[in-house]
Formats: sequence, structure tokens, C-alpha cells
Amino acid sequence: MTTRFTGKTALVTGAAGDIGQATAVRLATEGAAVAVADRKEELLDETVWLCKDAGGVVLALGMDQTDRSAVEEGIASVADRLGPIDTLFANAGYGKFATFLEQPAKEWLRHVDVNLTGTFNVCQVVAQGMVENKRGGAIVVNASSGATQHTDLLTAYCATKAALRMLAIGMASELGNHRVRVNTVLPGVIETGMTSPMLSGPDGDVHRAALLSDTPVGRLGEPTDVASLVTFLLSDEAAFITGESVAVDGGQTILGHPRWYSTDHRKSHEEFWKAGR
Repeated sequence: MTTRFTGKTALVTGAAGDIGQATAVRLATEGAAVAVADRKEELLDETVWLCKDAGGVVLALGMDQTDRSAVEEGIASVADRLGPIDTLFANAGYGKFATFLEQPAKEWLRHVDVNLTGTFNVCQVVAQGMVENKRGGAIVVNASSGATQHTDLLTAYCATKAALRMLAIGMASELGNHRVRVNTVLPGVIETGMTSPMLSGPDGDVHRAALLSDTPVGRLGEPTDVASLVTFLLSDEAAFITGESVAVDGGQTILGHPRWYSTDHRKSHEEFWKAGR
């Protein structure tokens, strides 16, 4: 294994989830001192253990990214205990299935608060530190393939992820002269705790068959697939890459984003959602 991050400090948000965890472990394995954050510190026990088992220095951080004060305090504690942050994987997010007509306003606001405002909070505070320290840095934002391809029953999720992509592009443009690079990753359907209820539930076989039929490489993604891309973009090997959105989806978006649910649009004034496509 390489040591691309020796001497660097990394922050991973949403690190209790599968993608955040896999990325944190990969960074720790490659020499980074890693701060792992999630909304509740106790959710991070497994991630902390895995990072330590990989030989890494790790700091667990209970931090609600929708709370600006908590973000400022949390990131200050990382700098105090591990050193200035060199790399950030802004990964924390929220998604919930609902039709546009029936989604409660509070769910819409939750998508905006977590996915957009929360990510803005973390990225801005980290970037301010990078600029102040004049060390440069790298930021990767998890924007999801939903940022470029609509998925029915996930309108709020896709809208906020599309906004994240544009946020990252703006950051890349403005932070370039401070030698801070910013890119987004666009994961397709990845086998995680978030997708498990759909893939193993009553319609799991139908969902899986439909998704696989729309995935040219013939399998769904693993968290390590995303971690490999993220760590590359955070490393000096990607020193000339910024403002880009890179898909890691096994080709799923070639034909449009795979659908969890579909309906027959030929029938006027009727909605009958069924699993798959």
C-alpha cells in the first residue's frame, strides 16, 4: 500500500456510513491522521477501530453539520489535536423516498439542511483554514449520480445533490489561486446500509435485477470502489484535476440513472409505482 498521505491530516464526514468508513480506513492505511465525523460520536466506534487497526491515528468527532457553531468548534478541535486539515471528504448526506406531491415540507428542508447547507458549512470552514495556513489542500464532495440524472421518488435528493455539484465548481474556481482543489464524485448504486433495505426487502430481487440490467459492468458498486476514487482525487496524483465531477457507477448513467421505481406515463392522471423499471 502507498503512503500518499503521510504527514497529512484528513477529515471525513458521514464516516459512520459505509462509504465514509471505507474512505477513512483507506486514508489511515495510507498514512493520514484522520478525523472521522458523524452526527453522533457513538456511531463512529467501528470506524475508529478499523482506522486504528490499519495503523492510523484517528480522532472521532460528534458533529451535526447543520449546526454552524458545532462545525466551527469541531474543525478547530481537529486542527488543535491533529494539525491543520489538508484533505476533506465532504460525504455526509440524507435521502428519503417520496413522491413530489406527497413529500412533507419538513423532509424537503431536511434534504436542504443536511445535503446543501451542512456541506457548505463544513467546506467553507475547512477552506478558510486551508487559505489561512497557505498550505493548499484538496476537497472532494460526494454529490451522487443523482446530481446529473433524475431518479423518480428522489426529487429532493437529486435537487440538492445537483446544487452540491455547482457549489463544488464554484469553490474550485475561487479557491484555485489558494492552491486548493475541489472535485465531486458521483457514485451510482452502491451496496451500503442506505441501499440495503431496498435490495434485501420484499421487492429486493426485483430492484436488484432491474439495477443490474442497467449496469454495464454487471455488478453493483462497493464502498471501496468509491474510496479508491476519492483518495486518488485527494492525493497529489490528481494535482492537475479540479472542478471535475467524476462518476463511479459501473456505467449506470450511460443509459440514464437506474430506476428504483417506475410508473406507466401513458396513463393520464394515474400513478401506480412499481419496483424496478
